[in-house]
Amino acid sequence: MRQTWSVFSMVCEPVEILRRFVEHNLAMGASYVHLFFDKGDDQTYDDFANQPGVIAQRCDAAYWEGLNRRRPPYVERRQLVNGRVAYERCLTDWQAHFDADELVLTQGATLGELLARVPSGFQTAHLGTVEPMLVPHGHDGPVPFRRSVRHLKFRARLHVYGDDLQVFRNGLFGHYQGKSILRAGLPGWSHGIHFPRPSAPEIHNEIFELNEAHIAHMHCENRDLWVKRTMVKMCDSGYNLRTGSYDLLPLVAPETTGQEYLAEEDLVTILSGFYDRVSLLSDSLRTRMEAFDLLQYHEVERLG
Repeated sequence: MRQTWSVFSMVCEPVEILRRFVEHNLAMGASYVHLFFDKGDDQTYDDFANQPGVIAQRCDAAYWEGLNRRRPPYVERRQLVNGRVAYERCLTDWQAHFDADELVLTQGATLGELLARVPSGFQTAHLGTVEPMLVPHGHDGPVPFRRSVRHLKFRARLHVYGDDLQVFRNGLFGHYQGKSILRAGLPGWSHGIHFPRPSAPEIHNEIFELNEAHIAHMHCENRDLWVKRTMVKMCDSGYNLRTGSYDLLPLVAPETTGQEYLAEEDLVTILSGFYDRVSLLSDSLRTRMEAFDLLQYHEVERLG
């Protein structure tokens, strides 16, 4: 027995990321992928407008006028509005809210089969976060993914990541909250960012944990891109990692403390070294992670 599911996503990514996202979800069994192109003039829209299995929506002035509202100034608010539209038009038993750099993974069963096992009293099925890791040159096989260490005691976390734990405290570069799939047909409900939004504050969201499914956050699959994004965020006071603030240098490179200026090439070297220490799956790191069941392996297309 299986149930149908679809995916909603507000997007503003290069075509190769969207291509992988769409193809991956359809291959995993999604009935369709509902893409909301955040920029009304996004040329990438043309690549998906007529693709089977995709509903493509331009979020241009006409779209917002059709909703009888102004375009919200903040990204998350636009996601919430678009999520409500997607859910109201949902054509499947369940609908997920995933970002374009997030790929659903399952073990032992298809997602449709796992959703069919969710008891009727639960509105939400939840997937925990995993992140891809790098492997030494010459490795051939499935991609290794790491789980969060939030469930471990401090001594175990420290054993795995050592001094880097003060920055890498959740064992992930990105969010640890995971993502959710919302049961269709619930009046007044809509998608949130990580968890759905009930129709009223007094209504409790019953969440069923899908232990055989995870969301792979692929934002850190490439070292160079991660370093570049991190350098941008370190210069923006509006950012603050849940794994530690973007004032990273005193933590990952104590020898830089007190230095007023650091050359860009030195910063790249420091951040690349930090990335490799926690993401390059050396034999020693593999042994430490396997001791706490922090690794799983999946066949996933890597970009970059």
